[in-house]
Amino acid sequence: MQEYKILFMGTAQFAIPSLIELFNLNHKIISIYSSPSKKANRGMQVTNSPIVNYALAHELDYCCPINLKSDLEEEKIQELNPDIIIVIAYGLIIPKNILPIPRLGCFNLHGSLLPRWRGAAPIQRALIEGDKKTGITFMKMNEGLDTGDIVLSKEVKIDPDDSYQDLELKLAELGAKSFKEFFQKIENNKFFLKQDDLLSTYAKKIEKSETKLNWNEPANKILKRINAYNPNPGAWFELKGKRIKILKASIVNDRGKPGTILNDSFQIACGDKSIQPRELKKEGKEAVSIEDFLRGNKFDIGCIIQ
Repeated sequence: MQEYKILFMGTAQFAIPSLIELFNLNHKIISIYSSPSKKANRGMQVTNSPIVNYALAHELDYCCPINLKSDLEEEKIQELNPDIIIVIAYGLIIPKNILPIPRLGCFNLHGSLLPRWRGAAPIQRALIEGDKKTGITFMKMNEGLDTGDIVLSKEVKIDPDDSYQDLELKLAELGAKSFKEFFQKIENNKFFLKQDDLLSTYAKKIEKSETKLNWNEPANKILKRINAYNPNPGAWFELKGKRIKILKASIVNDRGKPGTILNDSFQIACGDKSIQPRELKKEGKEAVSIEDFLRGNKFDIGCIIQ
């Protein structure tokens, strides 16, 4: 396998296993780009991305431009003279003038089986819609949103209890393990597959308004949302004016008016059947098991939660 000069662009945890694998394959990472740090949590503390934290921990050079649209950023990338740009969960748009700079092109590792679930939240949308399988796709980037030619796809089964965190880890590890085959295809000039736009679906960003649970939905849909939003942003409801996230739950056949607490185990009625929370997180508190939650919180059986 040839040694490539790689400009790596990534931000989220999803990109970490791939960055590690590229080092293990002895490629030269000439620079690491990540999204700028953000203020988060109650104290509005500045929070680095997982990629920046990894770079700091391993004393690697990195930069966090606000965007890549300026002439200066284009000149910087031209001076780096990469053979290839690898983009994984970066979060910033790659302008069209950047795409032709690397000798081999810009390639994206995407967390779905393209053309299904193009866009920002492919893992969550696959879980919410009850997909039985998903996967990763290596794609040569063009000016469209996840519309480029497919270099390589790998499939994985979605288990019924998979949370977003579980499935993200599976896909991240699968993507990292697939880099050797990806480079073989690049080196051998294998035919890249054009996407069929007629088969495409769009994975729009998860909005905060979606994460509040609607108890009129059937229990299986609510459970899918709980799994898809675990651990963040978290599926939630309000009890006595406090926001509570459900991180884990199971379906029970008991029925009642949607939103009603049915018994002392805190079983909640849905549009069809009910759910039994198994792990919850109260606003400003740590996540706890249902047993610990019941010991520390009072509620009335038969009341309806929002």
